[in-house]
Amino acid sequence: MATHYLYGTILTGEAVAANNRGDNIGNTTTLQKVFHQDDLHTSVSAESIRFAIRYRFQLEGLNVNREYDAGAGKLLYADEKRTNWTANGNDCIDDDLMGFMDAAAAQKESEDEATDAATELATGEQAPAAKSAKKPKAKGVTTKRPSPLAIGRAVSLRPYRGELSFNAVSGEKVKGKLSLYNAEMHTTEYQYSFGLNLSDVVAKQNIGHLIDAVVDPPQVAGNHARFAYDFSPASIVLRVTNAHSSKIQNCFEHDEDARTFTVARLIKRVESGDVPANELIIGGEIAETEEGARLRELGVPVFEGVNAAAMEARKRIAEQGDEFKSIMANGERQK
Repeated sequence: MATHYLYGTILTGEAVAANNRGDNIGNTTTLQKVFHQDDLHTSVSAESIRFAIRYRFQLEGLNVNREYDAGAGKLLYADEKRTNWTANGNDCIDDDLMGFMDAAAAQKESEDEATDAATELATGEQAPAAKSAKKPKAKGVTTKRPSPLAIGRAVSLRPYRGELSFNAVSGEKVKGKLSLYNAEMHTTEYQYSFGLNLSDVVAKQNIGHLIDAVVDPPQVAGNHARFAYDFSPASIVLRVTNAHSSKIQNCFEHDEDARTFTVARLIKRVESGDVPANELIIGGEIAETEEGARLRELGVPVFEGVNAAAMEARKRIAEQGDEFKSIMANGERQK
């Protein structure tokens, strides 16, 4: 039986990224950075993106196992041990799409270790159980589900050039405490890629909810605090396929001369046949470019809007079999 996948690469619009709290060096608040193509780029963690997607499920009123209490800054679980999870899943979308692992030590083993420790403490002698030959250890219980969803770290399209903002703390100045600070900034687009094993999703309608979340995410925060940066796609490349590798990961590159983006590598892969044109779906600002026109010539469906591309992905997935038809049920807003 074939395994079905949905792969995607998202390119945001251009905006100014900054970190107003969190990591710092001295009195300079910093952005996370990675090396990409031998140059320094700023980055946003995959965990931050996953958190935003999960939080959107909560904001939409979907049934989630883990809720975020923004007021208290705490995570609250309905069933932290996943006692209600079965081979047929449960009704929590985050458990289904994002997986989990809960490892519990064996109760018998813990009791034996506690007894041995108490004996040694009281007598000063090694416990009989410890003196004896190796005995088989009781096994612990691990409840786990590998995540069908994989998300890559977001990387800035443009290299970081050392932008800094000089600031002063508001309010009363306290003697002996620094009131001046620098903040690193970066004017750039970000791109990130994801992959979803469609066959491993138990409740197939959750695939549609994920597509909604990718197209319309809440603020992405994490280690970058909550800077006002829109992580929704300005351009999107999707691939519905049975191939086990994406081949569209981070397919956008910065065109230094034109001061825009390019997908030249993706076009070469389509021209060579490494990525079948009929498996791709493209939407957003890229549609208005010469490269978007070239992709159309190669037979790739190219849509002017991101929502239209997302709806096409839904339709493609629904065509993979009757089990996938339910993803169209929650797609009315995308029409």
